[in-house]
Parts: sequence; C-alpha cells; structure tokens
Amino acid sequence: MQRTLKVMHASDTKSVELDSYRLRDVAVQLYETWELSRGTNASPAIWEKFSGDFLRHYLPTEIRQASVDRFLAIKQVNMSVREYSLQFDSLERYAPSIVAEMSDQVHRFVVGLGQHQINECFTATLLDSMDISRIEAYDQNLEDRK
Repeated sequence: MQRTLKVMHASDTKSVELDSYRLRDVAVQLYETWELSRGTNASPAIWEKFSGDFLRHYLPTEIRQASVDRFLAIKQVNMSVREYSLQFDSLERYAPSIVAEMSDQVHRFVVGLGQHQINECFTATLLDSMDISRIEAYDQNLEDRK
C-alpha cells in the first residue's frame, strides 16, 4: 500500500486517510461476514461478543499471552526512559487485569526501572496524586538530570 501511495505522490497525511478508508472497508466486510456466520435466528449483536470474536480471530490467545509475558518481563536495562515508557505503554493493554488500578500500573512501571532510578521513583509513588504519566515524567526528569 505504502509503495503504491509513493508512486501516486501522496503526502503522508493523504496516505493515512487512504489507509483508513481501506481499513473501513475491511471492518465492514469482517462485520458482515461475522453477522452471516451467526445465522438468521441469532440474538442481536452486541459489541462485547463481536470484539471478543474479532480478537480471537485476528489476535490468537497465544499471541496475547506472549504479549502479557513480555509486559511482565519488561525491564529498562539498556533503554532510555522514553524507550522504556513507549514499550510499557504499548504492552500494558494486553494485561488489563494486572494494571486495573492506577496504583498497579505505577507500581509495575517502577518495578521495571533500572537500579539507579528505582529507589527515587518508589519514594515518589507514595504521593496520593501519582499516576502513570506523572511517574513517567518524573523518571524522565531524573534521567535528564544525570
């Protein structure tokens, strides 16, 4: 798709718009196929059922579980705070029950930090107003100062 758009000399913005139109057609086709597979006497469609079926079809349990495992194992080690935050944010969606509360999310983030920042960040988590965006910013400031 991207290659075709480059040949058409489409800007990045137009490329996103064209891709979204193509995805819209895919989503409609998937929904219609799903509706047909349910049969004529099926109960009315509900979002939870459709989204569950969609996930099972396009994101199998094995892949979701591997992503949860990667989330649980993520460590900052040789990453910058920004890189760690991006990976953390992209993987946490696979483990909603593990980070259901904001305090769980903040704790999981801090546990994965490098040794040089973990103690200061644990102290910062004692503040009542601490949330994930604030702890990420706090950690970034620590890194910038070093």
